[in-house]
Amino acid sequence: MKYLFLYAVTIRPCKSLGFGVNHVSDFPYSICLLCLGTALSILLACYIFYPAYTNIEGGLGSTSTTLAGERKSDQDNTLSLVIPAYNEAERLPIMLDTTLGYLNTNRKDLSQLFRAVSGKKGDSSDIVCEFIVVNDGSTDNTDSVVKKYATNMKNGDTLKLVSMDKNCGKGGAVKTGMLQSSGQLCLMVDADGATDISDGLPKVLNDMKDLISESRSDKNSNYLPPAAVFGSRAYLEEDSCASRSKIRTLLMHSFHFFVKVLCSPRIKDTQCGFKLFTRPSVILLFTNLHLRRWAFDTEVVVIAEKLSISLSEVGVIWHEIDGSKLDVDKLTLALVSLGMLRDMVCVRACYLLGIW
Repeated sequence: MKYLFLYAVTIRPCKSLGFGVNHVSDFPYSICLLCLGTALSILLACYIFYPAYTNIEGGLGSTSTTLAGERKSDQDNTLSLVIPAYNEAERLPIMLDTTLGYLNTNRKDLSQLFRAVSGKKGDSSDIVCEFIVVNDGSTDNTDSVVKKYATNMKNGDTLKLVSMDKNCGKGGAVKTGMLQSSGQLCLMVDADGATDISDGLPKVLNDMKDLISESRSDKNSNYLPPAAVFGSRAYLEEDSCASRSKIRTLLMHSFHFFVKVLCSPRIKDTQCGFKLFTRPSVILLFTNLHLRRWAFDTEVVVIAEKLSISLSEVGVIWHEIDGSKLDVDKLTLALVSLGMLRDMVCVRACYLLGIW
């Protein structure tokens, strides 16, 4: 098959131009190499811009169902938690139990911190949590697990199940969930519960308070500017290098290098599934998000940089949980990493060329 391909892109074009190939001396190597280089360039361009092509497919179809609680008109005291889930019937209940238990036990303290971020220090009302589980075309009983969990919602909290019409990738699921959220602050959190909620939530709230304090004037203390805080595992790199294989360590450092070059030097760990956004940043970032697969976080950073949205990164306690979707063999991991690099190059190229 490879010989037919070489014939198609080299010998055949040369013949069509009137050059004979019966004698070595007559063979126009330069033209054939040009044809081969052109063909390879086209294939490379198709590979790089494939994520942009798949985005042309259209909107992200989904069905939304409120399982517990009622949506109120005043959402100033609401914290939305967007949880993308694909085949998470086993891990999701554990994560929800831990998260809801922490929120119920520490609601007073979290409400005070929430008010400090939102600028409503005189308000004494407790926060209301909006759980949005986005089922990204799961083939297990994730839907059923979420529906059964509705009876655990108390304190005015709401539980919404968003079912995607088909599997569209983590980026598509997060985008759909974020745009259906209603909170003034929105937290993206992975379904495996790898980030310790008792450590991560206070940290990102405190960091958000510091991040937006400079943008808020005394005359408009309730103004909530576009801002995002990324939970980070960058401080764990040294320990992880000691326990990971050489190939995983190499891929990790390579990915961080390309993130710094292609996205932003301000964020070291784009892939940690624990990020806090203000309502204005949700609208600006996720209405403009294109990538639908693993590397969508890198486009979020690029968009934030282009729109001058305030960014910050804070270290959070993170533990690896069994059942990871990336717990694969070395070859598959290398291919996934190559695909994420392709996505980053595609993002940078699309924004530079004005395609997006």
